[in-house]
Amino acid sequence: MGLFSRRKASSTGTHRMLVMKDGRVQSVPTSLFGMDLVQEVSRLLGSEHIRSTRIGDDLTLWHSESAPGQARPGTPNAAASRLAAEHGSPPVTGPAVLTGEMLYGAPYPLDPDKAAQIETRLGG
Repeated sequence: MGLFSRRKASSTGTHRMLVMKDGRVQSVPTSLFGMDLVQEVSRLLGSEHIRSTRIGDDLTLWHSESAPGQARPGTPNAAASRLAAEHGSPPVTGPAVLTGEMLYGAPYPLDPDKAAQIETRLGG
């Protein structure tokens, strides 16, 4: 399969996203990537106003905003804020989703092993 094909070779939902919400970290299976993954992240966050932050070289942290460019009010999301702080990013409020790297501007899900490692480290 080519780099730009619509489906990855492993399209059975074996890849993961980590949803950090209400003090819990939950692994969610997915076979989506690119704009389909962005739409799923938006649905999981319950907002059309979402922001992505590159965390290191191979992670992307997504969270919702009140409006474009306006941080969501409330208390910080402990797991997401800890992960963001480790990479010099500001705290995150409300639910957050962690996906894999961005390749050619398109987000990809996490490898299952990487997702399990991060979930364990964040206390999921």
